[in-house]
Amino acid sequence: MADGDRGLARSGPPRTVRVAVVLWWVIALLLLGQLAVMWSGHDQLGRTLVDQGSVAPQEAGARAARLLWVNTGFAAVLAVAYLVLGSLMYGRRPWARLLLTVFAIVHLIMVLGTGAVFGPQVVLVLLGVPAAVLLWGPSGAEWVTGEHD
Repeated sequence: MADGDRGLARSGPPRTVRVAVVLWWVIALLLLGQLAVMWSGHDQLGRTLVDQGSVAPQEAGARAARLLWVNTGFAAVLAVAYLVLGSLMYGRRPWARLLLTVFAIVHLIMVLGTGAVFGPQVVLVLLGVPAAVLLWGPSGAEWVTGEHD
C-alpha cells in the first residue's frame, strides 16, 4: 500500500458507513422505545384483544402478557444486534456487515409477515433500507473489504 493510502485507511470509515451505523443505532433505539410504549399500554392490549374477539375476557391478561414478552424478546435481540454489529462495522469486519444484513432481512420478514407495515414499523423499514444500501454500496463495500492495517 502506498504511503498516501495508509493515511486514508487509518482515517476511519467513510461518511456512508458512519451514516449507515447511525441509522442502525436509531433503529435499535426506536425498537426499545416501542417496547416501552407497548409495556405502558399493557392493560389496553388486553382490552383490545377482547374487543377484537381474539380471546375471552378471563384470558386477556395472560395473552397480552405473553404477546408482550414475545415481542420484547424479538425486539431486544434485534436492538442488541443492531447496536453491537453496527459498532463492529467501525472495525471493518465484513462478517458483521453480513450478520447485520441477515438480522435486517429477518426483521423485514417479521414486519411484513405480521402485516404491521404502518406507523412505527414503516419508519424502521424506511431507515433500514438506506442503511443497508449504504453499507453495501461502493464506498461502504470498498472500506469494509479493502486492505486493513
